[in-house]
Amino acid sequence: MGSLGKTCLLRLLPFEVPLRCIDLVPPVWSQSELCGVLEEGLTLGDMRRPEVLKRAEVSHARAVLLLSSRSSVNFEAALQVRLLNPAAEIVVRSSSQDASFGALLEQHLPGVAVVDPTLLTAGAVAQALRPGNQQACFEVDGQHFEVFVPKDSGEEERALAQSRHFRRLHLPPEFHWGEDPAQTTIVTLLGFRASEGHHTQDPETGESESIAYRLTHGLDQRGPLITYLLRHPSRWYEWLRLRPAVQWASAGLIGLLLVFGIAAFSQNGGWKQGMFVTLALLKGEYVDPVNVLLQQKGQHDLSAIAGPLIAGTLLYSLIGTLLTSALVAVILDRLLSARFGLDRPRHLRRGSSQILLVGGGNLAEGVAKELWAERHAVIRVEPTAAATAIGTQTINSYKPVIVERLEQALTLLSQCHVEAIGLLSADLLANLSLALTLQQRWPGARVGILAPAVESAGQLGALLGGLRVVSITDLAADAFVATAFGERVEGVRRIHGSNLLLVRYRVGAADSLQGRSVARIQEGYGVTVITLSQRHTGMARSLPAPDTLLGEGDQLVVLADLNGLRRIEGGEAQPPRWQLWLQADPAGELRFEAQQCLARNLGCLPGAVAHLLDGQLHHTDPLDADLAAPLEKHLRRLGVRCGLEPCEI
Repeated sequence: MGSLGKTCLLRLLPFEVPLRCIDLVPPVWSQSELCGVLEEGLTLGDMRRPEVLKRAEVSHARAVLLLSSRSSVNFEAALQVRLLNPAAEIVVRSSSQDASFGALLEQHLPGVAVVDPTLLTAGAVAQALRPGNQQACFEVDGQHFEVFVPKDSGEEERALAQSRHFRRLHLPPEFHWGEDPAQTTIVTLLGFRASEGHHTQDPETGESESIAYRLTHGLDQRGPLITYLLRHPSRWYEWLRLRPAVQWASAGLIGLLLVFGIAAFSQNGGWKQGMFVTLALLKGEYVDPVNVLLQQKGQHDLSAIAGPLIAGTLLYSLIGTLLTSALVAVILDRLLSARFGLDRPRHLRRGSSQILLVGGGNLAEGVAKELWAERHAVIRVEPTAAATAIGTQTINSYKPVIVERLEQALTLLSQCHVEAIGLLSADLLANLSLALTLQQRWPGARVGILAPAVESAGQLGALLGGLRVVSITDLAADAFVATAFGERVEGVRRIHGSNLLLVRYRVGAADSLQGRSVARIQEGYGVTVITLSQRHTGMARSLPAPDTLLGEGDQLVVLADLNGLRRIEGGEAQPPRWQLWLQADPAGELRFEAQQCLARNLGCLPGAVAHLLDGQLHHTDPLDADLAAPLEKHLRRLGVRCGLEPCEI
């Protein structure tokens, strides 16, 4: 019953289910809500012992959360719980070091979910550091989505008018934002927004491209180089502009050597001979190119060779030897670094945009992967060699820059633009002190720090305006509670100061979601359907149409909070709030199309709505807003006199 356990209890109270707790020592309840509820529901003892579990009535539990900070203790307790209760949902807190064993345990023990709170919340931490004005970005079933707030009412109207690619974020009526948004919050596929473009720099080349372009095309699908350069000439110029002075000086020196060499060695044999001799000398050879010169001049006595020719060829051959040796050294260095992991921090591009992560270990690795997925360059500071070894793994063909001391990172970043700073160690005071120091060095950078306690997160953020304080305990508690009710949580995102979960559902035979439309699920339960995979197609559709009906075996991913998940769990759907009135008697093809449209949105057969088109005034059954508004628009295009009015509840 540490901080995570107490936070989970607070999240479980609104579900109104009986709660039982086990701890080695009596916990200190800092929350008054928990004192009265758990006075008689606390069992003292080791949760790995069967007699302690029996006293806590584990055999009658619907779900068991094992939240010790030691993974081995949780795994031992999970085996004992499964022996006593074969049907309970078991949620096991784990760490990244035990990920492989946790995966095996999930495979062999049904109903066991192993959750690593650090990796699960990496997306929310990355969101706090991500440049751009999106509220959140995430990937589901291979598709990338963004959550944003329109700049004005005009952009909101344009977005909602294109309902196929834009969706209003649905939330239950009891939900309250931590920070009230100025406009309606919208969910869409990344790249469909008109502004499309929060541009970022390629960490390898320094080129500037939109996130949408990067995620759609990737680095390995650019096509022929000439086509790419012709299509994007400005990026080629930007790449040249960002080259350091040493590269420009080296390129200029080699160019001068080529020009003077061709001019000097082409007196008798033409420019082709000059080119051949110059390139051969710069490759490091000497005898063969000199013999070519002697044959052209008809000289066979070495004593008759002019001194300047000997000096010039020797100088070119020496420079060529140095160039060849440098090239071989670079190739060997790259090969040995890749083979033995002897990589040194490389030089960062002058003027490139970087994100600095200090500490964090496995969490920092997860955050770096999230940021690199959107082509944000990351430099990490890990104080120990063991933690540094984590970063030697490549992320999508890119090896992150990792240093052991903050001073090294500051030196590398001296000529770069730092967009964000993440302080991810477990020491809150150290994070806070370093945040204030680095904020003076880069005043325009986003600064995110971790807070161990739930209560301190929001208060610190408000007190130290400009800092983004993230509590892993707060984020992980929502995920653990949702998993305890049998749902699969794939990520946590913090939007407008509130936690929203990406949850995957599989519709069962007796599920409350079966037979309902996407609009009914969104409006009734207060969740947003992101993707839907229907059993007969097997393909995931992003932002499915509101009139799509769910059947047994379908899978959907929703963006929701715990209130929405609780409504789904209890089948507490809000009734539809709109009603369509219509008065029309169309003929021919218009009548057929109007009848089909009504049947599709009302969820019935076309013959069942024929009486609505007899010229009299009729009212439909209550409809959800996602169905009523498009239905009214479509009928008006067909010439049907109709309108919407709120239902009396």
